Amino acid sequence: MYEVLVDALAYSDILVLLSIGITLTYMTVKVPNFAHGDYASIGAYIAFTLNLLYGIDPFLSLPLAFLVSGLISLALYLFVFKPLSERGANIVTLMVASIALELILRSIINIYADVMTLSTKVPIFRGFIFSDTTVNIGNIAIPLSTLAATITAILVVVSLHLFLTKTRFGIAMRASIENPDLAKVLGINVDLVYSVSWFIAGGLAGIVGIFIPFRITANPQIGWDLLLRGFSSSVVGGLTSIYGAIIGGLLIGTAEIIGIYFLSRPPFYLSTAFRPSIPFLTLIITLLIIPKGITGIDFNGILRRKKGEEDGNN
Repeated sequence: MYEVLVDALAYSDILVLLSIGITLTYMTVKVPNFAHGDYASIGAYIAFTLNLLYGIDPFLSLPLAFLVSGLISLALYLFVFKPLSERGANIVTLMVASIALELILRSIINIYADVMTLSTKVPIFRGFIFSDTTVNIGNIAIPLSTLAATITAILVVVSLHLFLTKTRFGIAMRASIENPDLAKVLGINVDLVYSVSWFIAGGLAGIVGIFIPFRITANPQIGWDLLLRGFSSSVVGGLTSIYGAIIGGLLIGTAEIIGIYFLSRPPFYLSTAFRPSIPFLTLIITLLIIPKGITGIDFNGILRRKKGEEDGNN
């Protein structure tokens, strides 16, 4: 069971980073970005290429993966989503554009994998994994990738919190996302804020791509497979809250790993092929109970009602 909990921690960290980016982009254009998962695929292939050709440790590829994926995300915003939004494109149009971009990026990644396979004579470009090592903390052995993913997720969460609450630009970013019209009146450069949001979101997805091959076989399709989990995490968290995305990622990741662990054992004996359904089942149950997601819970209202009931009983 210990190994399962460690696995759940590593997987949850990946979903947290991915869902934060999904939430950031959704809060700007109010449309889910279906191309977001491909930024993770790009990060994975950057790390693999540098490792194979130059022997560079995948973890050392983190800055480059962040930069490249962030720039691609920024470019898609500046040259596709922003112009469409300025021309009054509706949600359906933006969503179709997002799906089209996802197909284009995935096709480019497939082409890259085929070209590199032919030029390097290395067939694993269409499916690769990274070898992992363990770190002993006391009597506990933890995979290095799990430790790195956890530390990275914590640093990202803390940094984002400080950035959004303690810096002028971060506060301006929150204001622009919550009320762009008012932010413009106050003199905030909303376009710059949105651009930075998309760059950060894409960069975080690129970082996710570094950790994927340590867990499962990475291929051109892997970003799309993870995207669906990322969407579930973001929606469970409330879709418009970065903190909700963090909670959603932890919940969905833990539910998927622990769920498939128990369902594949007696008395259920279910196939692991059912694993992709667990995040969506968790999503449906959550929304049936909490329609607005976890961050949509009115805790103050609950406390007021509880206090009122106690006063009434007295």
